[in-house]
Amino acid sequence: MKGEIRLIDPVLTSLAQTYKNNGFVADHLFPVVQINKRKGKIPFFGKQAFVYRDTVRAIRSDSNRLPPEELVYKEFEMLERDVEISLDYVEEEEIPNFLQIEKQVTNELMDILLLGREKEVADFAQNPNNYASDMKMIITSATAFDDYSKNVDPIAKIREAMAKVRQKIARYPNVMIIGESTYRALTLHPRITERLKYAGLGRMDVKRLSELVEIPNIYIGLGVYTTDGINFVDIWSDNILLAYIEEEEKGKTTRYGLSYGYFLQKSGYPEIDTYFENGGKIKVIRATDCYTFIVSTPEACFLIHNTNHLS
Repeated sequence: MKGEIRLIDPVLTSLAQTYKNNGFVADHLFPVVQINKRKGKIPFFGKQAFVYRDTVRAIRSDSNRLPPEELVYKEFEMLERDVEISLDYVEEEEIPNFLQIEKQVTNELMDILLLGREKEVADFAQNPNNYASDMKMIITSATAFDDYSKNVDPIAKIREAMAKVRQKIARYPNVMIIGESTYRALTLHPRITERLKYAGLGRMDVKRLSELVEIPNIYIGLGVYTTDGINFVDIWSDNILLAYIEEEEKGKTTRYGLSYGYFLQKSGYPEIDTYFENGGKIKVIRATDCYTFIVSTPEACFLIHNTNHLS
């Protein structure tokens, strides 16, 4: 920074830490956990709770201690990301409410950081190579969800995937992430519309789909990106992710349990700082985040891949 003084802006940092982009869904797959250290190890507690054990302790005997190998530690290392925008002091003089402009700049910087985060998670979660052979379903043209002439039942496919997750972790998935193109195919699928008509539920939407598959939390991936500023591409393509994500209940945290994974973020981030260039005539506003994501229970997520073949 050529010796410029860097100042943390508490107002803009507070704005950045509460800012959300409603089109992004990565946090529903990898819940955010704030951690003080940039790197280290985290203990994960999982399937040992389902092992049937003799827990009776005879008088004056030792307690029934779990074998140390059942406690799994995973290493992590966070990486820093940042992006900045410069403003000329003349602009500040010409704009009546410059603080509002700074807030808009902060939102734009956060959208850029969140877009990178969303795509990073989506690229990993939608890659069939990151799943065991029995935790993914590759849809062929013969079973395409958008080819209504094949008489395929997507709900049956989804329920089959749900059963696979339960077989592995004794829990049904409670989160479903759907690419927008797959969701569009489902809304018009005859097998689904017939079910809804028979049940008197009306047109298909996220709430109706949740009732059909009995998954409480369904999110549509609406995020897009562009590399040329002209053509936009879906971040979440024609895929369905069925995952079990532990939630906090009644103030009791269940972090580091049987969830598919977690998003580890450095405490206090994202943060907004400012510094000046060109003798104070250029003010630079910068957004910085520091994070990584980690898969704690790979078998807690099932991928239904490449659902559409006509669109």
